[in-house]
Amino acid sequence: MFEVLILEDEEYNLEFLKKIVSEVPEVTAVYATSSAEEAISLARKHKPNLALLDIELSPGDLNGLTVAKSIFSNDQNCLIVFITGYAKYALQSFSVHPYDYIVKPINKAKLKTLVMEIAQKSNKQKNASSDVITLKRKGEVFHINQEDIIFIEKYGKEAQIHTGDEMFTTYQTLDEIENSLNSSFFRSHKSYLINVDKVQKVGKNSNRSYQVSFHYYGKTAMMSREKYKQYLLII
Repeated sequence: MFEVLILEDEEYNLEFLKKIVSEVPEVTAVYATSSAEEAISLARKHKPNLALLDIELSPGDLNGLTVAKSIFSNDQNCLIVFITGYAKYALQSFSVHPYDYIVKPINKAKLKTLVMEIAQKSNKQKNASSDVITLKRKGEVFHINQEDIIFIEKYGKEAQIHTGDEMFTTYQTLDEIENSLNSSFFRSHKSYLINVDKVQKVGKNSNRSYQVSFHYYGKTAMMSREKYKQYLLII
């Protein structure tokens, strides 16, 4: 999974950036906003892998550097790329260790290549991480091979981890678990994480959502309409 946050106060540029980033196959979610305060909130909620931040925002609003510092203080794994028409901010930005700069007017091909490059590097690093996740529940600790997980479901206050042999439960949130998973997993719904490698079929339900069936497993997961659009970009 690779998620991108975009902060740009000019509506045309915001839609332009969102469209380009959404065309990158590795990108699974895009959170776009013109508000600095909302960008900070979105970053805390979703923990994106990459933040594209316009430095010069509307008068009276926080600027992109302030937003970057807030994101960096909460999540140092999020890569920062600044969008700017001025070089004067370069020295000020060192404190958040930006990955790169995009200079206006924005070149579509260069932006797309940059996002693709970052996404591919991020996914390689994620795939190189441990293939075992650790889950805790009431004094017990489970070590589960990720390749054994079929899907993970939010069930009340618990998360249920479905494997081929048994089901594990934990009070850890889906967001916490998702941060430990490799790129084989996709957030198909607010209440579901699925292992894409295990999917047999995604079919439409009567309520306009989608049902996910798996190889050699009788239980199914859910996929929302919005997530289905993202799913088509990664398969």
